[in-house]
Amino acid sequence: MIKRIAVLTSGGDAPGMNACIRAVVLTAHTLNLQVIGYRHGYNGLLSRECQPLHPGDVFNIIQRGGTILRSARCPEFVTEESAHRAAKNLDDMQIDALLVIGGNGSFKGMQHLAKFWNGKLIGMPGTIDNDIAGTDATIGYYTAIDTALEAIDKVRDTADAFERIFLIEVMGRHAGFIGLASAVGSGAEQMLLPELLENGQIDVDAVVAHVEKTRAARGKCSYIIVTTENLYPGGATALAAELNRRMKVDCRAAILGYIQRGGHLSVWIVY
Repeated sequence: MIKRIAVLTSGGDAPGMNACIRAVVLTAHTLNLQVIGYRHGYNGLLSRECQPLHPGDVFNIIQRGGTILRSARCPEFVTEESAHRAAKNLDDMQIDALLVIGGNGSFKGMQHLAKFWNGKLIGMPGTIDNDIAGTDATIGYYTAIDTALEAIDKVRDTADAFERIFLIEVMGRHAGFIGLASAVGSGAEQMLLPELLENGQIDVDAVVAHVEKTRAARGKCSYIIVTTENLYPGGATALAAELNRRMKVDCRAAILGYIQRGGHLSVWIVY
């Protein structure tokens, strides 16, 4: 019988992690389960950095971004010694089940721990990248899209004013979900996603041809290209410079970066 559970947030933070922590604590409270929160992800699990979590601890956090348990990377957690230590720490704390809120790397850490610990493990997909198989929408994904759309709409205003070409770089690690949704939602003229590239490389000639064809039909006008990160050496800034060189036009880059990880939860049902 499960009597005590633990929860941690690991890896890249995502909007909605606090809402998820709150849901865990309140649900556990109704089931008379004790909750232990580990701080700083798997690092806290290894160093026994933990605290009890009660309903009062999660009051008024549903709308807050970030994570009250803090998060961190833990390269050390790939070793057998670290997994053995984590398992012992969980047993010493009499933890029956561990809930991990995180993304791809966090789930891999959980799989690694499962080889050395007999307790229950539950993964709760929390990443703006939406790259967890079997999940329609991860915690934070929709909020990241909303953030990207708001930024692109504002960039479009200045692009229209100067009739410029803008490259908007969104996050996503190696997945193009944010790029696809924000490009379609903002009416961007072109999108560059890892899933659409042949041999994983951007065809700059094809990008140039599309820009020139559009401007030939519409005249000099604003032109938005949404691209995900890690597609071009040097990122959107280097690609904008290359387009400047080839087309002799004013092309600028706007890297949205970590603002996509912040903010309150936009769309997620918390029970």
